[in-house]
Amino acid sequence: MKRSLLAAVLVLVLTVCASAAYGQGPELFGEMSARKIVMSEDNREVAVPADQVFPLDCVEYTLRYENTGSASATGINLIGPIPDGTVYLDKTATGIDGADPLFSIDGGKTYQEVPITYTVVNENGEEEAREATPDMITHVQWHMESDLDAGQDVVVSYRVQVK
Repeated sequence: MKRSLLAAVLVLVLTVCASAAYGQGPELFGEMSARKIVMSEDNREVAVPADQVFPLDCVEYTLRYENTGSASATGINLIGPIPDGTVYLDKTATGIDGADPLFSIDGGKTYQEVPITYTVVNENGEEEAREATPDMITHVQWHMESDLDAGQDVVVSYRVQVK
């Protein structure tokens, strides 16, 4: 499990550069971090390094993007995968102005608001809509409707539980 989460964090460290010719335009720098959430002696949540995790541990992933370029960036999608061996914790994805979290149950191909629904064929051969459970979620996405101006940053987070 430790290797799986470490690999996920390494894969999730995102560096995205979208720049025009000669370095003009937006340049996005993105990073993702993982911290284990534990309870302190006075019953408060504390974030500690996620070097070692065990079943039922809570891990919070934080995505931070900064526009280090000279122009506004548009159409930004912040995407965080749910690592293998973990389950998304319902209602833990933070929202930001103009970008509520969307969720995928198909490996990041499509995204939906909650409640997330999918279609199955029942025993009578009829299509039936069902509501997805948190353990079916594979990715969280925030599609920013507003621009990220030069020098600005945005931070979002979500939590998972180790199986």
